Amino acid sequence: MAANCVISFDQNEYGTYFTGQLLTGKVVINLNKSKKFKGIKLKICGYAQCQWRERHGRKKPIYKSNLKRKHVYHGHEDYIASTTYLVGSEDSSPFAIEAGTHTYTFSCPIPVNCPSSFEGAYGHVRYVVKVITIRPGSSNRTYTKGFTVLKMMDLNRESSLLKSPAYNEGMENFCFFTSQTVHLRVDITQTGYVPGQMILVSSHVKNDTSVDVKKIFICLNLRATYTSDTPCMRTSDEKLCLVKKYCGSVPRHSERDYAEVIRVPATPPTCEHLSKVVRISYEICVVAVMNHLMHNPKSVIPITIGNVPLLMPSAPVETPSIDDVPTTSACAMQRAENIDHSMLSEETEVDFELPPPSYEEAMFMTTNLADDDVNTVSEQVQFTPRYPVYDVDEMAVNGVPPNPPLKKKKRKKKINQLQTVQEMEKEKPPRESPVEI
Repeated sequence: MAANCVISFDQNEYGTYFTGQLLTGKVVINLNKSKKFKGIKLKICGYAQCQWRERHGRKKPIYKSNLKRKHVYHGHEDYIASTTYLVGSEDSSPFAIEAGTHTYTFSCPIPVNCPSSFEGAYGHVRYVVKVITIRPGSSNRTYTKGFTVLKMMDLNRESSLLKSPAYNEGMENFCFFTSQTVHLRVDITQTGYVPGQMILVSSHVKNDTSVDVKKIFICLNLRATYTSDTPCMRTSDEKLCLVKKYCGSVPRHSERDYAEVIRVPATPPTCEHLSKVVRISYEICVVAVMNHLMHNPKSVIPITIGNVPLLMPSAPVETPSIDDVPTTSACAMQRAENIDHSMLSEETEVDFELPPPSYEEAMFMTTNLADDDVNTVSEQVQFTPRYPVYDVDEMAVNGVPPNPPLKKKKRKKKINQLQTVQEMEKEKPPRESPVEI
């Protein structure tokens, strides 16, 4: 390739930032020979966008912007829109850049009210850095690199109800004119969690019917709600199962208790008010799976996912003020990199003694960042947002332990008796003769 462009972030290998921080980086362009340019443009974009098509009551995602098609609904909202010309401009006269390595630096503050990065089927909240080389007489070439933005969500600063246990109940009748029912009750110890934390889901099933409950299905769901503004306001929902587990059955005319532990994977925090285009919420859903003659009893408990875990009641401390700097502590928010610790207050470092998080990819959000503009040439760029994952649980969970996996009975293999006798004789130690020779 005649030109090679590399975009990198300063002291941030994974490109993960909190709102309010300063995005800094470098653009390195390598040329193997002298080339003529009109300009090199740098764009830093942050936006929420949704798009889908409805036809005959069915919704279908659209991955390329095409507002001319019928029954297409589109929504867009900008958060960052920075454009800078590193050299030249679109209207300048062509000039030559000599062969070699050319380095340009950039910086951009991230607004405090930006929502967290998210990639879904009908829309996304996306943050990218684009370098566009403008050459005379040829198509523009675009180089793209994505970065993750996280809105600080300290569960200790949210509702105090997040620390309280929660439960929900569901019930279904076997037939319309009988009193045979299946009663399902679900309990969780709290409703506020962070990625990496364990959720203990306890369920009690009382089966008064003459039909067995086949199995108990437990899942952690992400719900995304998209809102369009063109050609009119319309909403679309998406439910994504992040984690699912199965428990045993419940025989007829009996009741049983089950408990399962679900680990919250790398995922964005709950966001229901920052973006008018994309809203994210979470729920624990438990379903008792019946046969085709019955509706499945279901119980749903909404939960909140943040990125600062709840403090344990045994060690209450006063929550520090983090309005100015979106970070929890020097230990917890170093993002696996060396950051400017002078930005952190001493009060923050002392009050929060959290283990440092690891930044893991949300594998269900991998997307392609290639520019769909017909006037530019763009390479395929795969991007997966990264989110902080804590190891704050030593699983000091009081209550029912997790269900052990069911062991399948092993079939006994028939062994030839003669072969068994011969093997036993080989294994026996030699006897000593009682008669001296």
